[in-house]
Amino acid sequence: MHTPPGLWAARPDARLIIVLSSERSGSTLLRVMLGGHSRIIAPQELFLMRYPDFDSWRTRKPVAMESLLELFELLDQPQTESTIAAACRGKSMVDVYKWLFDFLPAQAILLDKTPAYANDPSTLERSRPLAPFYVWLVRHPLGVIDSHVRVKEREQRRRPLPRRMLRPLREAIERITDGLPAIARKREAKWLTQNLNVQSFLRQIPAERQAKVHFEDLVHNPEPVVRTLCEAIGIEAEAQMTRPETRQVMNPNLGDPNFHLHGAIDAQPAASWTARYNETQLRPETLQLMQELGIPSRRGGATSHHAA
Repeated sequence: MHTPPGLWAARPDARLIIVLSSERSGSTLLRVMLGGHSRIIAPQELFLMRYPDFDSWRTRKPVAMESLLELFELLDQPQTESTIAAACRGKSMVDVYKWLFDFLPAQAILLDKTPAYANDPSTLERSRPLAPFYVWLVRHPLGVIDSHVRVKEREQRRRPLPRRMLRPLREAIERITDGLPAIARKREAKWLTQNLNVQSFLRQIPAERQAKVHFEDLVHNPEPVVRTLCEAIGIEAEAQMTRPETRQVMNPNLGDPNFHLHGAIDAQPAASWTARYNETQLRPETLQLMQELGIPSRRGGATSHHAA
């Protein structure tokens, strides 16, 4: 028998929230907003679920140890890398999470926001024994593409001049032949794959253990979105959640490298892509998934909401 909607956080096994999204969908903002709640502990990206056990995680993603150390700082129970390794060496990843849960205060919930989880169905399956609450954050694919390309453009400006001069010509040719530069088309493909993976997985999860949030709604109307999300989780919304500390500088390998540049929740990026792209450039399968996910279309400059 399923727990009624809105009561997940009252269950004894309610120890983990997982945010699922494509990269550049606003997941860092959502993490910080949810982390403003008095019951939620929200470190930088943990990457734990990507690996079957602690040893492979430590070997293949050593930078993520920084996030685990941050988690213990947030809990005011500092650990060192060596003490964590001694406790977790040889453990399966499910057992590592259970070990972490033992450090959480009563009623506290760990939030794990790592967009890379959406890359692989086996990663999503690995989370199932922990019975988490899943928050699926979706963003218009062209918003994701635009944000990704802007990040790459900033990186490009730091490169030697000859390499910078070649890129505009290459992209102009790509637009003529394929409608989008290769970097944008690659990001579109990843957006599609990741969201299809999440969609397929969440179809198997009870409705009372998941919620979907649209990035555009989050930045335009944060209070009702946060309130509705908290109701789904089973906690009371708190005012500080919609006044996040956005000046946090973080490791670019563990979150948004430009997050600290924003002074507050900013709605402008939600539609900035319209100056550079239009939906006719997207693949039919991308447009189809947009419709299935209820992502508003802005064809011809007008916004029309699809049915979810």
